[in-house]
Amino acid sequence: MRKPKLSRGLIFAGVLLALAGCGEKSKDSSQSLVRINGSEITIHQLNAEVKTSPNLPMSTLLEALINRQLLVDAAKKAKLDEDPAVLAELQKARDTVLAQAYVGSRTGNVTPPSEQEIAQFYKDSPDSFGQRRQYEFNELIIEPSAMTPEIEKFMTGKKSIDEVANFLNTQRVPFRRETVNRFSSELPPVMATSLRTMELGTLFVVKEAGQTLLVSLADSKSIPLGANAAAPQIRQLLTAQKYTEQVNAQITPLRSAAKIEYLARGEAILKAAPAAASPAAGAAGKKADDGHIQRGVAGLK
Repeated sequence: MRKPKLSRGLIFAGVLLALAGCGEKSKDSSQSLVRINGSEITIHQLNAEVKTSPNLPMSTLLEALINRQLLVDAAKKAKLDEDPAVLAELQKARDTVLAQAYVGSRTGNVTPPSEQEIAQFYKDSPDSFGQRRQYEFNELIIEPSAMTPEIEKFMTGKKSIDEVANFLNTQRVPFRRETVNRFSSELPPVMATSLRTMELGTLFVVKEAGQTLLVSLADSKSIPLGANAAAPQIRQLLTAQKYTEQVNAQITPLRSAAKIEYLARGEAILKAAPAAASPAAGAAGKKADDGHIQRGVAGLK
């Protein structure tokens, strides 16, 4: 991989940073660039912006920093920095930066995947690329408490999603109707394989924490992706996998050495079983125990 060329702005930023450490200058003259209502914007802040946006002029980045500081000052004046939700987001951002910095300090750069690795990944993932399909699902979304044995019973047998909707109306069950499209590459591999031979019109019941979905497989069509077109995506996936492996290599010994104690509410969350979905038994020749289909459809939302 070719190394990206340094922009003129990035080089200039490095010069400014070098100058900041020269001589016995005061903090204001060596680091501060702008003072806004007593708050200062420093060369270190500008350098950080240049790293993430090297193609933008430094003047643009500096003005953006000024605008951001004005908004921060306004937020503090409105006491938003005392809001529990805002504090939680600030803590999350801080912890994320620290965690990423730790991983970065303990691992090297991820080795780019080879052409052989890319070709093998393409071959091993037909549902994602060479034999990719697009599925359309019709959904009727109801409240979990509205799901009754009568509705589950009606969902068995060969019925259309319109018939199910009419039945909900007769039962005076409010519902919202949606159409969801997903590529087989977005679905769990086992589910994608099962959907390939599934009969159109198959009904599913997907039970989630906040809603229940009555789902019908409306359409299925082949939309393959060639090896050349898939290569950039595969390269990103493999790079992400290698990075994840590096992260896990750091986490595993840390978890082994740590004393982790789940309190009552934490244990309840840990032990909570994931919402299950059950396909209706009406499709010809279709078994009712396709648990992988049940879980996969639940992940479509």
